[in-house]
Amino acid sequence: MRPATAPDHLDITADDGVRLTADHYRAPAEGEAQGAVLIRTPYGRAQYAAQAYAWCRAGYDVVVQDVRGRYGSAGAWNPYDKEGADGAATVRYLAGNGLLRGPLILAGASYDAHCAVEAARVLEKERAPEETRRPVAAAPKPLAVVAMVPALGLCETAREPDGTPRLRDRIGWWHQHGFGKESGHPLPAAELRRIYRQAEERGMDWMIHNLMDDATYGPGSTAGWKRLWDATPADLHALYGQLNTPLLMISGQRDFFVAEAANLVRAWGSAAPRTLVETLWGPWGHRLANDLGAGAAAALRQQGGLMARIKDFLAAASGWDPNGAQPGPLGDRRPPVLQWEPGDQPHTWHWAPATPETLPHHLNNHGES
Repeated sequence: MRPATAPDHLDITADDGVRLTADHYRAPAEGEAQGAVLIRTPYGRAQYAAQAYAWCRAGYDVVVQDVRGRYGSAGAWNPYDKEGADGAATVRYLAGNGLLRGPLILAGASYDAHCAVEAARVLEKERAPEETRRPVAAAPKPLAVVAMVPALGLCETAREPDGTPRLRDRIGWWHQHGFGKESGHPLPAAELRRIYRQAEERGMDWMIHNLMDDATYGPGSTAGWKRLWDATPADLHALYGQLNTPLLMISGQRDFFVAEAANLVRAWGSAAPRTLVETLWGPWGHRLANDLGAGAAAALRQQGGLMARIKDFLAAASGWDPNGAQPGPLGDRRPPVLQWEPGDQPHTWHWAPATPETLPHHLNNHGES
């Protein structure tokens, strides 16, 4: 299979007229594309070439878009704002201009996963028969969402499930990514420790109102930082419980947001019987397979990496009937959770079905333990 060509440049107009910029990678010409993957990110679309080409080698077209207010896209950057509407507008543009070859997959890791799940929510809502809603051009229903180590919202990233502030992590992320058109350099470790100690000593009220200010980070920074800490938890069941778009969640025991990933799995499709929800689980953190030791990483590569399991899930999703009256052969016999774990022999690893008891949270998507 020959390499994919360089991407085409796309300018896409959001519903309110803001211009959003994307790169469109096409799979190699031999045969039909397996589908089209949309990744929306605040981290700079140029950084995603390797990921895009990995999807292309697997047979998929890929669109990587800068979110509103970041890098090539116009508008104001307000984290966790408008990602659903902008994602849906992007899908309508791609469909209306004949740029979707095959089914649509919404994918992403960390913040990008939030963009994917929100786009799925808005797209399903647009297709609902509501007499009061504003008519919009038809957009395809996604084949599936692939959400990896998701960072689901302001509150979900700012605080542990028990309400404890994730202060060190948020200082680091917002300093680097939270303000401005492009990401800056990360705080040096010693400086981050100093600022974190200062925030702890002076207390949350001082930290919220003084730590990230307009003078240092630009107009609106003080308000944006305060908005983070004022945010309330998202009602995941209300947001995603009605969805029947298949979801593949990829999470790991060492990820920052493992509890939030489990909560999303439980909520997704909980009010929509037979929604296909699966989880890939492993001994990694927020960097996924890059966090594995040499032996585990080599074994995973030999089995096709995470991409092999993703393609297996997408094949199941393509034949899944959420409205089937009787349980069918697809999905019902598939393990809802697979765990990457050591084998019986030394230095061997494999995927194995996991039970809820092996995980920190029950992962039954209908809320049953």
